[in-house]
Amino acid sequence: MTPYLEAAKKSFQRHLAYRAANIAGIITNAFFGAIYIFIYLALFRERAEVGGLGVDDAVAYVVVSQALLMAMSAFGNRELSEAIIRGDIVVDLSRPVDFYALWAALDLGRAVYYLFFRGVPTFLIGWALFRPRLPAHLATWGWFLACIVVGMVVSFAFRFVIDTLAFWTTDVRGLQYFNSVLIIFFAGFIVPLNFFPAPLRAVAEILPFRALAHLPISVYLGKESGIALVRALALQVAWAIALVTLGRLMLRLMMRRLSVHGG
Repeated sequence: MTPYLEAAKKSFQRHLAYRAANIAGIITNAFFGAIYIFIYLALFRERAEVGGLGVDDAVAYVVVSQALLMAMSAFGNRELSEAIIRGDIVVDLSRPVDFYALWAALDLGRAVYYLFFRGVPTFLIGWALFRPRLPAHLATWGWFLACIVVGMVVSFAFRFVIDTLAFWTTDVRGLQYFNSVLIIFFAGFIVPLNFFPAPLRAVAEILPFRALAHLPISVYLGKESGIALVRALALQVAWAIALVTLGRLMLRLMMRRLSVHGG
């Protein structure tokens, strides 16, 4: 595990260098979070509840979702696909390490950095301005963090599958942009899945994107607990396993093609 932990550490440290960009990102998250909250405050003036959420729930939902945006890489990350297109992955493939685990470690370092240095400050700003509700029980925090970890794994595993398509095409940016839209919408970053029409919500709740935002935030709000929470989390763990398996299969196909072409 030493080389992978070291890779995660170096990735974390590399992102520490971009302090100005991170500060700008925190301000951006806080700004758009405030806009969403003002919209919801106007919405809840006319009604006490929408989709099972009250105004306090909606405020907390926005604050937490903005805090998770970058940790879950909701807007994608083209680092792997660009490395494939440039041919830089040849160096990684020649190293005596597992290629998939290496890139997973690099992404973990990035995700942990954004969780603490983008997510926590964004949450604190939101709490200072709007006083969102906090979980009442310590166990809720534990389940919330567990859901975040699962969401990070799902996020990486899904993006790995998309990024490795760059091996068969010289430009996957269009597909990456499309997938970013899917992630942001079906994860619940734009609006909570509670606001979706019933048929669309039923579809969204069985997709892997739910793990990135809606599930951890629902746990945070106390809307998912007990057997329902265990089932929801088990589904996302199953998605994580399936996506990791698919990613490794695509990596094997990529390696086979490299061998055929003498790479």
